[in-house]
Amino acid sequence: MLSSCSGQLTGTSWPGISTNNGTVYVSYLNRIYAVRSNDGSVVWQYPAKAGRDSFFATPVVADGNLIAGSYQNVLVSLDPNTGSVKWTFDQAKGKWIASPLVVDGKIFAPNGDFTLYALDLNGTLLWKFPTKQALWSRPVSDGTYIYQASMDHFVYAIDINTGAKVWSLDLGGAVLYSPTLTPDGFLYVSTLARNLIAINTADGKIAWQRSFDSDLWMQPAFADGKLFFGDIAGKVYAVSAQDGSDVWSQAVNEPVIGLATEISNGIVFATENGSLIAMSFTGERLWSRTFDGALYTGPTQVGSNLAVGITKGKEFLKLINDSGQDVWSFVPPK
Repeated sequence: MLSSCSGQLTGTSWPGISTNNGTVYVSYLNRIYAVRSNDGSVVWQYPAKAGRDSFFATPVVADGNLIAGSYQNVLVSLDPNTGSVKWTFDQAKGKWIASPLVVDGKIFAPNGDFTLYALDLNGTLLWKFPTKQALWSRPVSDGTYIYQASMDHFVYAIDINTGAKVWSLDLGGAVLYSPTLTPDGFLYVSTLARNLIAINTADGKIAWQRSFDSDLWMQPAFADGKLFFGDIAGKVYAVSAQDGSDVWSQAVNEPVIGLATEISNGIVFATENGSLIAMSFTGERLWSRTFDGALYTGPTQVGSNLAVGITKGKEFLKLINDSGQDVWSFVPPK
Protein backbone atom coordinates (compact mmCIF):
# COMPACT_ATOMS: atom_id res chain seq x y z
CA MET A 1 0.00 0.00 0.00
CA LEU A 2 2.73 2.44 0.84
CA SER A 3 5.54 2.85 -1.64
CA SER A 4 8.35 3.24 0.90
CA CYS A 5 10.13 6.62 0.96
CA SER A 6 8.91 8.01 -2.35
CA GLY A 7 6.30 10.28 -0.79
CA GLN A 8 3.62 8.75 -3.01
CA LEU A 9 0.54 6.86 -1.89
CA THR A 10 -1.19 4.22 -3.95
CA GLY A 11 -4.15 1.90 -3.48
CA THR A 12 -6.99 2.35 -1.05
CA SER A 13 -7.10 4.25 2.22
CA TRP A 14 -7.82 2.85 5.65
CA PRO A 15 -10.48 4.09 8.10
CA GLY A 16 -9.38 7.00 10.29
CA ILE A 17 -11.28 7.01 13.59
CA SER A 18 -11.74 9.57 16.37
CA THR A 19 -14.34 9.99 19.10
CA ASN A 20 -15.92 12.79 21.11
CA ASN A 21 -18.93 13.10 23.43
CA GLY A 22 -20.59 9.80 22.55
CA THR A 23 -19.96 10.02 18.81
CA VAL A 24 -17.47 8.08 16.68
CA TYR A 25 -16.19 9.88 13.58
CA VAL A 26 -14.73 7.81 10.77
CA SER A 27 -13.25 8.95 7.44
CA TYR A 28 -13.02 6.25 4.80
CA LEU A 29 -12.98 6.27 1.00
CA ASN A 30 -15.36 9.00 -0.22
CA ARG A 31 -17.14 9.98 3.01
CA ILE A 32 -16.92 11.02 6.64
CA TYR A 33 -19.47 9.47 8.99
CA ALA A 34 -20.65 10.45 12.45
CA VAL A 35 -21.84 7.33 14.30
CA ARG A 36 -23.51 7.00 17.72
CA SER A 37 -21.20 5.08 20.03
CA ASN A 38 -24.02 3.40 21.96
CA ASP A 39 -25.61 1.57 19.02
CA GLY A 40 -23.65 2.21 15.80
CA SER A 41 -26.41 4.20 14.10
CA VAL A 42 -25.49 7.03 11.75
CA VAL A 43 -25.91 10.67 12.83
CA TRP A 44 -24.80 12.24 9.55
CA GLN A 45 -22.55 11.64 6.57
CA TYR A 46 -20.46 14.05 4.51
CA PRO A 47 -20.87 14.68 1.69
CA ALA A 48 -24.53 13.74 1.44
CA LYS A 49 -23.87 12.45 -2.07
CA ALA A 50 -20.53 10.75 -2.68
CA GLY A 51 -18.35 12.38 -5.32
CA ARG A 52 -14.78 12.21 -6.60
CA ASP A 53 -13.27 13.24 -3.28
CA SER A 54 -11.84 10.70 -0.84
CA PHE A 55 -10.58 10.90 2.72
CA PHE A 56 -7.59 9.33 4.42
CA ALA A 57 -6.54 11.38 7.45
CA THR A 58 -8.24 10.75 10.79
CA PRO A 59 -10.71 13.60 11.51
CA VAL A 60 -10.05 15.70 14.61
CA VAL A 61 -12.67 17.29 16.89
CA ALA A 62 -11.64 20.50 18.64
CA ASP A 63 -13.40 23.69 19.73
CA GLY A 64 -16.58 23.07 17.76
CA ASN A 65 -14.81 21.93 14.59
CA LEU A 66 -14.43 18.52 12.99
CA ILE A 67 -11.33 18.94 10.81
CA ALA A 68 -10.47 16.49 8.05
CA GLY A 69 -8.28 16.48 4.97
CA SER A 70 -9.04 14.99 1.58
CA TYR A 71 -7.21 13.54 -1.43
CA GLN A 72 -8.39 16.56 -3.42
CA ASN A 73 -5.98 18.73 -1.39
CA VAL A 74 -8.74 20.37 0.65
CA LEU A 75 -8.85 20.67 4.45
CA VAL A 76 -12.44 21.00 5.60
CA SER A 77 -14.01 21.97 8.93
CA LEU A 78 -17.45 20.51 9.62
CA ASP A 79 -19.93 21.13 12.41
CA PRO A 80 -19.44 17.94 14.49
CA ASN A 81 -23.16 17.85 15.36
CA THR A 82 -24.61 18.25 11.87
CA GLY A 83 -21.84 17.66 9.32
CA SER A 84 -22.42 21.04 7.68
CA VAL A 85 -19.37 22.82 6.23
CA LYS A 86 -17.96 25.67 8.33
CA TRP A 87 -14.93 26.49 6.15
CA THR A 88 -12.41 24.99 3.73
CA PHE A 89 -8.68 25.56 3.22
CA ASP A 90 -7.46 24.86 -0.32
CA GLN A 91 -3.96 26.40 -0.45
CA ALA A 92 -2.11 23.08 -0.01
CA LYS A 93 -0.86 21.37 -3.16
CA GLY A 94 -0.69 17.79 -1.85
CA LYS A 95 -2.91 15.13 -0.34
CA TRP A 96 -3.86 15.26 3.35
CA ILE A 97 -2.56 11.94 4.67
CA ALA A 98 -1.67 12.82 8.26
CA SER A 99 -4.18 13.96 10.86
CA PRO A 100 -3.98 17.58 12.06
CA LEU A 101 -3.19 18.59 15.64
CA VAL A 102 -5.07 21.33 17.51
CA VAL A 103 -3.31 23.18 20.36
CA ASP A 104 -4.53 26.36 22.09
CA GLY A 105 -6.87 27.36 19.31
CA LYS A 106 -4.41 26.70 16.49
CA ILE A 107 -4.52 23.93 13.87
CA PHE A 108 -1.24 22.32 12.77
CA ALA A 109 -1.86 20.37 9.60
CA PRO A 110 0.92 18.38 7.81
CA ASN A 111 0.51 17.93 4.07
CA GLY A 112 1.98 15.79 1.32
CA ASP A 113 3.38 18.93 -0.37
CA PHE A 114 6.29 18.96 2.15
CA THR A 115 4.66 21.66 4.29
CA LEU A 116 3.26 21.99 7.82
CA TYR A 117 0.44 24.56 7.80
CA ALA A 118 -0.63 26.51 10.90
CA LEU A 119 -4.19 27.85 10.79
CA ASP A 120 -6.56 29.52 13.21
CA LEU A 121 -9.95 27.97 14.00
CA ASN A 122 -11.52 29.94 11.15
CA GLY A 123 -9.19 28.35 8.60
CA THR A 124 -6.97 31.41 8.15
CA LEU A 125 -3.30 30.69 7.45
CA LEU A 126 -0.98 31.82 10.26
CA TRP A 127 2.34 30.43 9.04
CA LYS A 128 3.79 27.49 7.16
CA PHE A 129 6.94 25.44 7.69
CA PRO A 130 8.69 23.77 4.70
CA THR A 131 10.45 20.40 4.79
CA LYS A 132 12.22 18.41 2.08
CA GLN A 133 9.74 15.54 1.69
CA ALA A 134 6.12 14.61 2.33
CA LEU A 135 4.61 14.73 5.81
CA TRP A 136 2.72 11.54 6.62
CA SER A 137 2.78 11.73 10.42
CA ARG A 138 0.73 13.83 12.81
CA PRO A 139 2.80 16.33 14.82
CA VAL A 140 2.91 16.38 18.62
CA SER A 141 3.35 19.33 20.96
CA ASP A 142 4.31 20.25 24.50
CA GLY A 143 2.52 23.60 24.23
CA THR A 144 5.71 25.52 23.42
CA TYR A 145 7.02 23.67 20.38
CA ILE A 146 5.55 21.57 17.60
CA TYR A 147 7.50 18.38 16.81
CA GLN A 148 7.06 17.23 13.22
CA ALA A 149 8.61 14.08 11.75
CA SER A 150 9.06 13.87 7.98
CA MET A 151 9.75 11.48 5.16
CA ASP A 152 12.96 13.51 4.60
CA HIS A 153 14.52 11.62 7.57
CA PHE A 154 14.35 14.64 9.88
CA VAL A 155 12.33 15.53 12.94
CA TYR A 156 11.83 19.26 13.48
CA ALA A 157 11.15 21.32 16.61
CA ILE A 158 9.14 24.40 15.57
CA ASP A 159 8.07 27.43 17.60
CA ILE A 160 4.33 27.10 18.06
CA ASN A 161 3.65 30.84 17.62
CA THR A 162 6.02 31.90 14.85
CA GLY A 163 6.77 28.74 12.85
CA ALA A 164 10.52 29.29 13.29
CA LYS A 165 12.77 26.24 13.44
CA VAL A 166 14.23 25.63 16.90
CA TRP A 167 16.23 22.53 16.01
CA SER A 168 16.23 19.62 13.60
CA LEU A 169 17.70 16.14 13.78
CA ASP A 170 18.59 13.69 11.01
CA LEU A 171 17.21 10.26 12.04
CA GLY A 172 18.81 8.35 9.18
CA GLY A 173 15.47 7.05 7.88
CA ALA A 174 12.00 8.20 6.84
CA VAL A 175 9.23 8.42 9.43
CA LEU A 176 5.72 7.23 8.63
CA TYR A 177 4.11 7.41 12.06
CA SER A 178 3.94 10.12 14.68
CA PRO A 179 6.55 10.48 17.40
CA THR A 180 5.46 9.64 20.93
CA LEU A 181 5.98 12.53 23.35
CA THR A 182 6.21 11.76 27.07
CA PRO A 183 5.66 14.17 29.98
CA ASP A 184 9.36 14.16 30.88
CA GLY A 185 10.25 15.77 27.56
CA PHE A 186 11.37 12.88 25.38
CA LEU A 187 10.34 11.96 21.84
CA TYR A 188 10.35 8.32 20.74
CA VAL A 189 10.38 7.74 16.98
CA SER A 190 10.49 4.61 14.81
CA THR A 191 12.05 4.94 11.36
CA LEU A 192 12.07 2.97 8.13
CA ALA A 193 15.77 2.39 8.78
CA ARG A 194 14.63 -0.11 11.47
CA ASN A 195 15.65 2.15 14.35
CA LEU A 196 13.83 3.21 17.49
CA ILE A 197 15.24 6.55 18.65
CA ALA A 198 14.81 8.51 21.90
CA ILE A 199 15.31 12.28 21.59
CA ASN A 200 15.66 14.85 24.37
CA THR A 201 13.38 17.73 23.32
CA ALA A 202 15.39 20.23 25.39
CA ASP A 203 18.33 20.15 22.98
CA GLY A 204 17.31 17.89 20.07
CA LYS A 205 20.00 15.33 20.90
CA ILE A 206 19.66 11.54 20.72
CA ALA A 207 19.43 10.01 24.20
CA TRP A 208 19.60 6.43 22.89
CA GLN A 209 18.76 4.40 19.82
CA ARG A 210 18.26 0.73 18.97
CA SER A 211 18.37 -1.14 15.70
CA PHE A 212 16.08 -4.07 14.92
CA ASP A 213 16.21 -6.89 12.39
CA SER A 214 12.85 -6.09 10.80
CA ASP A 215 10.93 -3.02 9.68
CA LEU A 216 9.15 -0.90 12.30
CA TRP A 217 5.88 0.37 10.83
CA MET A 218 4.53 1.52 14.17
CA GLN A 219 4.33 4.45 16.53
CA PRO A 220 5.58 3.25 19.93
CA ALA A 221 2.99 3.36 22.72
CA PHE A 222 4.09 4.57 26.17
CA ALA A 223 2.80 3.20 29.48
CA ASP A 224 4.36 2.83 32.94
CA GLY A 225 7.86 3.78 31.82
CA LYS A 226 7.87 1.33 28.91
CA LEU A 227 7.49 1.51 25.13
CA PHE A 228 5.29 -1.07 23.40
CA PHE A 229 5.57 -1.74 19.65
CA GLY A 230 5.94 -4.49 17.07
CA ASP A 231 7.68 -5.25 13.79
CA ILE A 232 6.77 -6.52 10.35
CA ALA A 233 8.37 -9.90 11.10
CA GLY A 234 5.67 -10.57 13.70
CA LYS A 235 7.27 -9.84 17.06
CA VAL A 236 6.00 -7.46 19.77
CA TYR A 237 8.25 -5.76 22.28
CA ALA A 238 8.26 -3.92 25.57
CA VAL A 239 11.44 -1.91 26.17
CA SER A 240 12.53 0.54 28.84
CA ALA A 241 11.84 4.14 27.88
CA GLN A 242 14.89 5.16 29.90
CA ASP A 243 17.53 3.30 27.90
CA GLY A 244 15.79 1.05 25.32
CA SER A 245 16.73 -2.19 27.08
CA ASP A 246 14.49 -5.23 26.66
CA VAL A 247 11.70 -5.83 29.16
CA TRP A 248 10.07 -8.65 27.17
CA SER A 249 9.34 -9.74 23.61
CA GLN A 250 6.91 -12.25 22.15
CA ALA A 251 6.34 -13.71 18.68
CA VAL A 252 2.82 -13.19 17.33
CA ASN A 253 3.70 -14.36 13.79
CA GLU A 254 1.79 -11.61 12.00
CA PRO A 255 3.04 -8.23 10.68
CA VAL A 256 2.40 -5.68 13.46
CA ILE A 257 1.57 -2.16 12.29
CA GLY A 258 -0.01 1.13 13.39
CA LEU A 259 -0.21 2.12 17.05
CA ALA A 260 -0.70 -0.16 20.03
CA THR A 261 -3.61 0.77 22.31
CA GLU A 262 -3.58 0.58 26.09
CA ILE A 263 -6.53 -1.13 27.81
CA SER A 264 -7.15 -1.68 31.52
CA ASN A 265 -5.06 -4.82 31.79
CA GLY A 266 -2.66 -4.63 28.87
CA ILE A 267 -1.80 -3.49 25.35
CA VAL A 268 -3.65 -4.30 22.10
CA PHE A 269 -1.62 -4.66 18.88
CA ALA A 270 -3.04 -4.62 15.34
CA THR A 271 -1.71 -6.70 12.44
CA GLU A 272 -1.83 -6.41 8.68
CA ASN A 273 -3.46 -9.85 8.58
CA GLY A 274 -6.55 -8.45 10.31
CA SER A 275 -5.89 -9.52 13.90
CA LEU A 276 -6.05 -7.70 17.19
CA ILE A 277 -3.76 -9.27 19.79
CA ALA A 278 -4.03 -8.24 23.43
CA MET A 279 -0.98 -8.75 25.62
CA SER A 280 -0.66 -8.17 29.36
CA PHE A 281 1.78 -5.52 30.54
CA THR A 282 4.12 -8.37 31.45
CA GLY A 283 3.97 -10.08 28.05
CA GLU A 284 1.31 -12.82 28.35
CA ARG A 285 -1.30 -13.14 25.59
CA LEU A 286 -4.75 -12.22 26.92
CA TRP A 287 -6.90 -12.71 23.82
CA SER A 288 -6.85 -12.35 20.05
CA ARG A 289 -9.47 -11.61 17.44
CA THR A 290 -9.26 -11.79 13.63
CA PHE A 291 -11.40 -9.70 11.29
CA ASP A 292 -12.21 -10.06 7.60
CA GLY A 293 -9.76 -7.54 6.15
CA ALA A 294 -6.55 -5.78 7.12
CA LEU A 295 -5.76 -3.55 10.09
CA TYR A 296 -3.37 -0.70 9.34
CA THR A 297 -4.03 1.31 12.50
CA GLY A 298 -4.58 0.34 16.11
CA PRO A 299 -8.04 0.46 17.67
CA THR A 300 -9.40 3.72 19.13
CA GLN A 301 -10.67 3.80 22.70
CA VAL A 302 -14.36 4.67 23.06
CA GLY A 303 -15.02 4.63 26.78
CA SER A 304 -14.25 1.08 27.88
CA ASN A 305 -14.67 -0.22 24.30
CA LEU A 306 -12.50 -0.21 21.19
CA ALA A 307 -13.44 1.09 17.72
CA VAL A 308 -11.72 -0.92 14.98
CA GLY A 309 -11.17 0.34 11.43
CA ILE A 310 -10.96 -2.48 8.88
CA THR A 311 -9.57 -2.13 5.34
CA LYS A 312 -10.78 -4.24 2.39
CA GLY A 313 -13.34 -6.14 4.46
CA LYS A 314 -17.12 -6.49 4.38
CA GLU A 315 -17.36 -4.03 7.29
CA PHE A 316 -15.03 -1.10 7.89
CA LEU A 317 -16.04 -0.07 11.43
CA LYS A 318 -16.76 -2.29 14.41
CA LEU A 319 -17.00 -1.64 18.14
CA ILE A 320 -15.73 -4.36 20.47
CA ASN A 321 -15.28 -4.53 24.23
CA ASP A 322 -11.88 -4.79 25.88
CA SER A 323 -12.17 -8.59 25.85
CA GLY A 324 -12.47 -8.65 22.04
CA GLN A 325 -16.23 -9.35 21.83
CA ASP A 326 -18.54 -7.55 19.39
CA VAL A 327 -20.67 -4.63 20.57
CA TRP A 328 -21.89 -3.44 17.15
CA SER A 329 -20.96 -3.18 13.47
CA PHE A 330 -21.53 -0.03 11.43
CA VAL A 331 -23.52 -0.37 8.21
CA PRO A 332 -23.43 2.82 6.08
CA PRO A 333 -26.82 4.00 4.83
CA LYS A 334 -27.50 3.50 1.14
